[in-house]
Amino acid sequence: MTDQPDYLEAHISERLATRAHELGIRVDVRDDVVYLHGEVVSDDQRRELEEAAREAAEGREIHNEVSVVPVRAPDGEETLS
Repeated sequence: MTDQPDYLEAHISERLATRAHELGIRVDVRDDVVYLHGEVVSDDQRRELEEAAREAAEGREIHNEVSVVPVRAPDGEETLS
């Protein structure tokens, strides 16, 4: 296990990008605990993020603080000028 939080944050972020295809998730490591922050559009994405982070976290505890924000259909037609 690495003791360098910056390295671990980058390693987990890379795993999230390659495995879960998510770039907008912030990863923080504090006191051997990994915190995930951000927003996704489904519970499945949230679970996938946590699983990918767990694989890369080298046995550390994961706190998944990612919010699910459903995407709504547009209210009407968008007018471009």
